[in-house]
Amino acid sequence: MMKMRYDIMICLITSILAFPSCGEINIVKHNGKIMSTQNIYPRDHKLNSQERKDLTNKFLEGKKIPTLSNLPLVEDYTVARFRDEREIARKSVVLYGLLFVAHKEKSAQEMISYYKKYDLWSSVSPNERQYLENENRTSQEDNIMSWRIECLNVLLWSLGSVHTLAFPTELCDFSNYDNLPNINADPTAWINNARLRDTEEILNETDLIYRLHWAVRDASLNGKAIPANLDQDVIMERHFALNWLVMYADEWDDITTDT
Repeated sequence: MMKMRYDIMICLITSILAFPSCGEINIVKHNGKIMSTQNIYPRDHKLNSQERKDLTNKFLEGKKIPTLSNLPLVEDYTVARFRDEREIARKSVVLYGLLFVAHKEKSAQEMISYYKKYDLWSSVSPNERQYLENENRTSQEDNIMSWRIECLNVLLWSLGSVHTLAFPTELCDFSNYDNLPNINADPTAWINNARLRDTEEILNETDLIYRLHWAVRDASLNGKAIPANLDQDVIMERHFALNWLVMYADEWDDITTDT
């Protein structure tokens, strides 16, 4: 993840920003939950872990993406845990601010003051605090932080602010912005109004990205071409965010993307 891709946030200098979908999809609501139409997984019942794995593998094989039959299952609805929607919203605002710092549109001190003013400092992880408090940040550290835009995309998707997660072959297109608070304004109302999308969709995406991540890692480790034009960096960031959403570890800095 050492590629220099500062172009992913070239529009961050606008005064009121938010983030759109990376693609089009029909939106419906069920019991007040935001849901999206998916072509891989049925929406008429909750899937067990094996059903979900089988459907994911069938989809990947159709795209000529390698699968591993003994790759473990992702937990299903009977045992899965999810982040609280307000915790997700707070983390979204934190990531939003960190991107401004990474792209030098806000100073670190400005964002620290903002987080503390609106009771968000506890949602800034120790590693993120170290980044902000380091007066000698390198361009490489800024670049690594700028990739968190892909995590932000996932978190906003989980709250229904992004309609769908496109197949991870390229960076998300953030040329249109929607539904994030002005970075200079009080985000409390936005956070309090956050609603988590249907958790089956979160499990579906977690299973899909897990198996995609295995495929690209396997290709990389064995000197093979990355299949289906997949973007390894996008997949890694998306996997990280989804693992955080499903409580793979308790703390942000402790999340791993095992395959």
